[in-house]
Amino acid sequence: MSGVSSAQAGSLVLKLFIFFYFSTIGLFLPFLPLLFHHKGLTNWQIGVLFSLGPLVIITMQPVWGFISDRLKTVKKLIILQLVVTALLSMLVFRLKSFELLLPALFLFNVFSFPVIPLTDSLTLSSIKNTDGHYGSFRLWGSLGFGFSAVFFGIFFRLYSLDLFPVCYFVLLLVCIVISFFLADAVYLGRKAELGDVKILLSDRRVMTFLLLTALLNSANRANDAFLGIFIKQMGGNTETVGYAWTVAALSEVPVLAAGGFLLARFSELKLLAAAAAVFSVRWALFSVVTTPSVIVLLQLTHSLSFGLFFLCSVYHMSKLVPDRLRSSGQGLLAAFLGGLAGIAGSALGGLLITGLGVGPLYVTCSLVALASFMFYLARSRQDSPVEGGKAQI
Repeated sequence: MSGVSSAQAGSLVLKLFIFFYFSTIGLFLPFLPLLFHHKGLTNWQIGVLFSLGPLVIITMQPVWGFISDRLKTVKKLIILQLVVTALLSMLVFRLKSFELLLPALFLFNVFSFPVIPLTDSLTLSSIKNTDGHYGSFRLWGSLGFGFSAVFFGIFFRLYSLDLFPVCYFVLLLVCIVISFFLADAVYLGRKAELGDVKILLSDRRVMTFLLLTALLNSANRANDAFLGIFIKQMGGNTETVGYAWTVAALSEVPVLAAGGFLLARFSELKLLAAAAAVFSVRWALFSVVTTPSVIVLLQLTHSLSFGLFFLCSVYHMSKLVPDRLRSSGQGLLAAFLGGLAGIAGSALGGLLITGLGVGPLYVTCSLVALASFMFYLARSRQDSPVEGGKAQI
């Protein structure tokens, strides 16, 4: 097999893996809150359980990233995480007690959540020194998520949410098989050292950027946790929930496909400001909607809000850190974007929706996004080509 065909085959396997792994998320994210609700858990308990994942991300994801950079491997860690996640899933999703779910779901998240940032690291490695771009790979995740959300929305309406654990396990088995055919990341130069990470954490530009991503995504994570319950309260069913998530995921595809074009013409920080503005309008509209079908339609704005936000966040972080800290950088991004933001969004969102209702929750989300817009805009005006370089490590 020639070098060109080998590269093409490697890209195809990676895209296939991204498609199926995001299919597991298309099952997990829309329907796990409904499964917990089906088991009799309260909104507050669901919010607490969803805050466990972000807590794990904050504490463990940077560790996984550093281990990857230190050992100079991504593939082996992904395989380990998938196998352990599959085994744990058969226990965790069958539990009904909130007290038992707390430690079990915490352990589950230690292995399941780091797969995405490590996959991002693998993708960034595969496109280095090529004409490919991150969005052309990540869009396969949107397609997998969208397919899974609509399929399982119909499936659970016809059958039962009690089949959730089996469905999740089967999808993970497919991911495990594909993962053995992935090409590992390529690392050049010396191994990462703990001192490198300490310097990275002390870099003002890096920390400012990470805090801004956490602020904006906190509102998005609140929506993630309670969108399904919100739709059901308006009279929708699991199929409607599936359609809402599918529309959102598939709407990302054009933005991700055009990622190379957009990033070649606009700075990441200006694009992030644009995404924050769309987020603000999106949540403001959510606060006044009373019909499930309108929510599904408004999910189209997910493309220019979260799709653009995530694409630019990953790309900007890759520019801020040295190549040998690629996984560590993505791990830190995940710790703030999914971890810190997830805890604030899920836990505080649960308190808001329980105490005040859906409307005030989304009004708060809109104001948070508006504040993020102003911060990103100010930051983009302050940044310069000199400042925009990598951390000096």
